[in-house]
Amino acid sequence: MFILIMGAIVLAIVLLQAYAYKRYWDHGLKLDFHFDARDAFEGDTLSFHTEITNNKILPLPWLMVKYSLSSALIFPEGSQVEIGESMKTALFNVMAYRRVRRKVPFTCSKRGFYRLRHVQVSAANLMHSNTFRKNLACYGELTVFPRLLENAVEIEVATHTIDMMLLSHSLINPDPFTFRGLREYLPTDPLRNVNFKATAVAGQLMVNIHQPTSSKRLELILNLEQYANETDPELYEQAIRLAATLAQRYITQDITVGFYTNGGDSFTGEAVRLMAGTGAAQLYAVYHALGRLGLSFRPPSITRYLDTLTDTSSVHILISTCQNDEIAASLDTLKARNIPIHTIMPIAQGMPIPAATQGEATIWEALPC
Repeated sequence: MFILIMGAIVLAIVLLQAYAYKRYWDHGLKLDFHFDARDAFEGDTLSFHTEITNNKILPLPWLMVKYSLSSALIFPEGSQVEIGESMKTALFNVMAYRRVRRKVPFTCSKRGFYRLRHVQVSAANLMHSNTFRKNLACYGELTVFPRLLENAVEIEVATHTIDMMLLSHSLINPDPFTFRGLREYLPTDPLRNVNFKATAVAGQLMVNIHQPTSSKRLELILNLEQYANETDPELYEQAIRLAATLAQRYITQDITVGFYTNGGDSFTGEAVRLMAGTGAAQLYAVYHALGRLGLSFRPPSITRYLDTLTDTSSVHILISTCQNDEIAASLDTLKARNIPIHTIMPIAQGMPIPAATQGEATIWEALPC
């Protein structure tokens, strides 16, 4: 009789807990997943935070969380994160009315735009006789900026011509707001430079002399069209790193910098154009745009953009892994219209140089990362 009573009690407990877990296992269950920063650079180490709250009397001794993150975010071994082909799995034990927090470090091994959108949660009852699953929507984004090039030789080759162009261009463009002195009028002087007060005193036409302009303007143009049969993404990554490095170098020198690329944003697929600007906000915008670039899109010909250029007050630098007769023709047209432009062509080691490029561009051998 005693055994029957005990058996009935055990059966009742089993059935009760099975019913309770089936009905209430996810009640009071809150999950929060986030990165500890919204952006980082290649090679930086961040942390992935998980917070699980079980605000009910039913314990969750076995709670499995699965989420999809790119393999470019590298978690260390022994981090309690099991990595599969596309899903990462973490196992938790959350007792009644408890909150569990876990912080797992990871390394941003590649530039890119990473999103966390869906999480699958699995739990079991006390007897592990039933498993319950639930898909949750979550919101997490991480933009990994390209690594800045620090090798002095790499930078010197790429920046020597730019520095010379910025200097020479500023010398031939006087700043109308900086007065240096007066001189007699010449037939080639524009009438707007005539100083009528000084003319009245001297009895002859006098014009203002202005200092060379102190406002230097630079536009970086990144072309991501394929060069010949080159399919190694590392060459394009180096071109992107070069663009980021040049933006950092010149924006920190208080030079006004604009940016355009025919490469598509990894989320919207659209080409990116940033109007000229200065300061930390402009530099962040360039970093952010470069971090979000996707190399899976087929970019339009860069000549579509080159043919629209009319600004003669800015130095234009075309960073192009591709060079062909069509691009060369567009560059010749721009130079004929007195638009200052120069090409920097990143090439891989051993890559042949196109005939159309020789003598017309700075060849930058992209060193391995």
